[in-house]
Amino acid sequence: MQISMPRGAAHGWGVAGTYLASEIARLEPLPGVTLHGIRTVALDPFDPQVWDQINIGYCFFEDTITVLEYARQAAQRWDYIVAGSSWCEQHLRIGGVRNTTTILQGVDSSLFYPGPKRNLAERFVIFSGGKFELRKGQDLVIAAMKTFMERHDDVLLSCAWYNQWPFSLATMELSKLINYRHREGACLEILAETLSANGIPLDRVILHPLLDNQQMRQVYHNSDVGLFPNRGEGGNNLVMCEYMACGRTVIASDMTGHADVITAGNALPLTSYRPFHYRHHAEGIWFEPSVDEIIEYLEYAYSHRNELRLKGLQAAADMAQLTWSGAAAQFHSLAAKLSNKRLH
Repeated sequence: MQISMPRGAAHGWGVAGTYLASEIARLEPLPGVTLHGIRTVALDPFDPQVWDQINIGYCFFEDTITVLEYARQAAQRWDYIVAGSSWCEQHLRIGGVRNTTTILQGVDSSLFYPGPKRNLAERFVIFSGGKFELRKGQDLVIAAMKTFMERHDDVLLSCAWYNQWPFSLATMELSKLINYRHREGACLEILAETLSANGIPLDRVILHPLLDNQQMRQVYHNSDVGLFPNRGEGGNNLVMCEYMACGRTVIASDMTGHADVITAGNALPLTSYRPFHYRHHAEGIWFEPSVDEIIEYLEYAYSHRNELRLKGLQAAADMAQLTWSGAAAQFHSLAAKLSNKRLH
């Protein structure tokens, strides 16, 4: 079984491709089968030249309206399309894809595990991760943190927002919550300018550069709570799951791909949403949390730190069930069934 996906340690597809290739290589060979990463809302493979006798696609998408234009045709082309979340699977089925299921991304427990907060012990640190774009909701973070930081002098914001793709950064111009005017330039400079322009004091912000996946554990450990008010997630959100695996509680949306992992037992789930019609390079329906509710949960977290520790332990236990070896086994089992069906 071949793997046609990017490899790397600084972006989601690269992490997934690296782990799945390693884990599937340990399993029984299945010649004539290729697992492809799907790179566009048109459900195209990353490398169309690597086409096999049996082809399984793995997809994460948030453009839930645009994808319907391509779903039925894609269903005829692919032997099977695996979704990275049950939300994506639902939309594939709406579009006419019958050969589909959900396989969640794993978490490497040898890298991400609970540990103490070694630095910034006197500060209450909020972590926010994911590339800076409208879908990830950092404008919601900024709007809520402005008020929260005005109330509490000991609060810091730790941001892992580096974005390598300017077209994605530009989507933040659609926000009605912050002032953002896209320009070309160094990402960290743009992020600092945006934070400052929207009332966040930079001396109370830690802006992380693009870090290798293996460097993130200490960033996660040196915070008290994570904030993930994402409007739309095609997968279970690798950064959020790694953060939870480190024994940290998140304040997070429980819609779209987050719904597969967020519970009242392992997180502080946001509950108030309005539909968000996204239209930029493509189109979809997302869910926008309430800034007021985010602030309420930040205040709750600030005042209930023992509860954060308990929820964090449950989060770590729940994330321990998400393994890359488990995901690989699911893909391998599916591929074996398709191979047997083809032979008979």
